[in-house]
Amino acid sequence: MTSTRKRIVVGVDDSEASRIAVRAACAEAILHHCPLHIVHADPFGEPTHSAAGPLPDVQGYGLVDALTRAREATARIAVTGEVARGFPEPVLIAMSRQAELVVIGHRGLGALARALFDTVGSEVTRRAGCPVLVARAPDLPDGPVVVGVDGSPDSQAAAEFAVVEAGMRGCAVHVMHVWSRPGPHAPGSVLPVDLDAESVQAGAERLLSETMAGWGDAYPDVDIQHSLVHGHPRQVLTEAAASASLLVVGARGRTTPPVPGLGSVSRHLLHHAACSLAVVPRHLPEGS
Repeated sequence: MTSTRKRIVVGVDDSEASRIAVRAACAEAILHHCPLHIVHADPFGEPTHSAAGPLPDVQGYGLVDALTRAREATARIAVTGEVARGFPEPVLIAMSRQAELVVIGHRGLGALARALFDTVGSEVTRRAGCPVLVARAPDLPDGPVVVGVDGSPDSQAAAEFAVVEAGMRGCAVHVMHVWSRPGPHAPGSVLPVDLDAESVQAGAERLLSETMAGWGDAYPDVDIQHSLVHGHPRQVLTEAAASASLLVVGARGRTTPPVPGLGSVSRHLLHHAACSLAVVPRHLPEGS
């Protein structure tokens, strides 16, 4: 995957989730060999920027601490910081158009924290012009990169991202397609009532085979594994995340007709994946 994007962007505040996100962003900047830009969005703040030295007095944003930690952790990577005027969602979405990756922290499942994360996390992952990493773990743990595929354009982009990320990390990538026999009355279903499970499984096997075609030649140094699992994607991928270093999904699945929002599986995993989650769009959303 050849990219023309130039930096990792991480959004920060003064929370522990933000500190985890900064550590994850540092690791990604090193892996991608690109600069790291740390941003705090404040609709009432005074815009400031730091290219190398300390920022002006912006205590309370978590930005000074983030810059200090990042510069200590990434001695060979350029680290810049900024207080941007605006709410976090539009600021990060705008920056995503010129970024390799946007990193945000996960807020957990408390009522208030979840409400805040629903607003920022869902909106940024839905409208970003690059992959968004929702950081849960402070380091890169052992385990494969797991990616869920369903044949949609977004999942194809997610699969490529996962293989490249696994190659940079030096770990295996596990490509999973989860299938089930749809009922004749499922929303959008045009399947005959008598469609048997064997036919559905055969179609799932073809989809996985087509997704994997040519990858061994394109990425000979990456250990590419794959599996076909019967079940519900939410449950299967949530369970797979427990032993993964990273879970990767497309922003939208095969919903018919297409919907503008985040897919239901991706939205579920935002809250329930045990490891860090990367949500990958197929292209820069028009009009975002």
